[in-house]
Amino acid sequence: MLKGLIKHSLKFLITRRFYSAPVLRDYQQDAIDACIKSIKQGQNRIGVSLATGGGKTVIFSNLIDQVRRLHKTPIFRTLILVHRRELALQATRTIKKFFPNFRVNIEMGKYVCEVNDSDVIVASVQSLIRRLDKYTPGDINLIIIDEAHHAVADSYVKILDHFNVAKPGGIIPVVGFSATFERADHRALSNVMDEIVYHRGIVEMIDDKWLCEGKFTTVNVDVDLANVDSNFQDFRLDSLSQVMNTKEVSEAILKTYLHKQQEHDLKSTLLFGVDIAHVNTLNDLFTKNGIKSNYVVSTTKDTYRDDVIRDFREGKINVLMNCGIFTEGTDIPNIDSILLCRPTKSRPLLVQMVGRGLRLHDTKKYCHIIDFVGSSNVGVVSIPTLTGIDAYDGELDDATLSDLRELKEEMALQAEKKKQEFIKDEERKLAMEESFQNKLKDVDALELTLTSYDDFKSFIQRSAFSSNIDGLSDSQKEVKFLHSSQYPWVKFSAGGWALPIQYGNHLRIYKVKKKGKITHENSTGAYTLKLYRKIPYMNENLGVKFVPRTIISSVDLLQIIGKVEELFKELHRKELPDRVTPVKNYTKFAKWRTQPATVKQQSFIKKKLLNEFNKHQEIFQGISHLDIERYVDSLSKGNGSNILFAISIAPVYPIRALLQALKYKKAPQ
Repeated sequence: MLKGLIKHSLKFLITRRFYSAPVLRDYQQDAIDACIKSIKQGQNRIGVSLATGGGKTVIFSNLIDQVRRLHKTPIFRTLILVHRRELALQATRTIKKFFPNFRVNIEMGKYVCEVNDSDVIVASVQSLIRRLDKYTPGDINLIIIDEAHHAVADSYVKILDHFNVAKPGGIIPVVGFSATFERADHRALSNVMDEIVYHRGIVEMIDDKWLCEGKFTTVNVDVDLANVDSNFQDFRLDSLSQVMNTKEVSEAILKTYLHKQQEHDLKSTLLFGVDIAHVNTLNDLFTKNGIKSNYVVSTTKDTYRDDVIRDFREGKINVLMNCGIFTEGTDIPNIDSILLCRPTKSRPLLVQMVGRGLRLHDTKKYCHIIDFVGSSNVGVVSIPTLTGIDAYDGELDDATLSDLRELKEEMALQAEKKKQEFIKDEERKLAMEESFQNKLKDVDALELTLTSYDDFKSFIQRSAFSSNIDGLSDSQKEVKFLHSSQYPWVKFSAGGWALPIQYGNHLRIYKVKKKGKITHENSTGAYTLKLYRKIPYMNENLGVKFVPRTIISSVDLLQIIGKVEELFKELHRKELPDRVTPVKNYTKFAKWRTQPATVKQQSFIKKKLLNEFNKHQEIFQGISHLDIERYVDSLSKGNGSNILFAISIAPVYPIRALLQALKYKKAPQ
């Protein structure tokens, strides 16, 4: 009887041990609760997004148990889909650890599962796709997909379709787990997942002390990635290898490792290379320099791979190299440093690689992550991406996440500052444009011909905010001193201005582009002031009307204008003695200038303008005959005299300039 009581007690204890809930982290139970809630509500295609190192295998192992309890049937069978041997073995170990009474079988390679003798089937997708005939949809009550960002691949879809859950409405719950629910080829995960019901990323996990803090360093190995070929959203490995697998880059990686290893006493470093050739090159280099190094690649046999990983766990190997093997399903908590020797455009891949080193372990406080970047990183994601910093081209040296947050805040402040500066600049531009448009309304078209439209515009806009002439360009000074002059200057060529004075004589200012050294600040040319004295009528038969005399040359237009003022003062002095009539007013403010133009003036000017317009209408699009006639009808006698004076010097240029000015006046730009 005592034996029977002991046997009954042991059976009771075993049963209690089996059904008692294991101790889970708060967020792990939260993830399970979110899944249970969704399944109860009839939403059966769901996902859990959890940072690498968060224990997704622990979560789905316990989820299986809790969903099993809800099912309340004698038979409840779960299918776990994986795409790698390591994931299958890891899932099997974890489930047996938590629930030793579960019948866990593997469907993979040489392992052939007996369906009816299983509570949990861990199946390799590659093997299951060839053995689907042995399964019926009713054999499975729950499907778990590990690394579910692969689930839209044709092989997964075929399996899900076999169990009638490839599309919404299936009665079997499908729960996918991944650290990165993103696809490099952009195939929509919504085809197999209706909703991500729980998310917890790397940053949150580190903040809550469930993952260890990282120290991030970037090393510029001076490679140009701009011309590396891409496939979908990442580099083609063969093209990338040609850039990264060089003697110079390999030596930079070695030197960086030796420096960081000595500085931080690193013991377990995981290195990600580009391809097998790259890994071989680096392993040979490290080994020749006395570093305990080994590697695992796709061609490595399973038994040897297990031995290498075991040696790495036990500290017999200090650097474990790979290319694409340990991005998923690798649980080696003692990793204290990671060398990212393969640049990537894929954020999910970066997260997967970084996550390999962030598991908690009593031998480390930080995981040192060194990212080898190029001098031209078009589209490349790097460590700052983890905290939401995109397109960062600065350097990091043992920067923590806290440092990266401060960097992000500083960059945000700078971005906001630039934004405000841009807004102010735009407001200033609008104000300048408004000032110019208002000024343009008051400016006669003839005055606008004194300089180019663009020069006039830039000067008026600048003058709206500053009257300081320091820093003015030559063209802006020409506007200031000629357009704003009290004398009626006219422009007769691209670099020539003229001003009538007494007895048919006139002044001209010529601007000649200087060659060689400029002797005056902001000056690009030299100005010459000349007096053109009209010769007697009898000599005009020789074809010469004026005799020019140079008065002054200077790179400073202000000196030229000053000389003009001196000449007019001299003219006044000569006219004053014994004069009964008033001294002639040479300025553009003389009363006679405000009177309407004479019919003769109007007729001649209109004829000139219309003739030129008709010859080149394609140049002066935007104005019409009517515009020209309206302008001429409104001419003052002063402006009419100016136009006639300009034409007497250069028959074509002043007319074309005036037509262009009329165009600008009608449709300001």
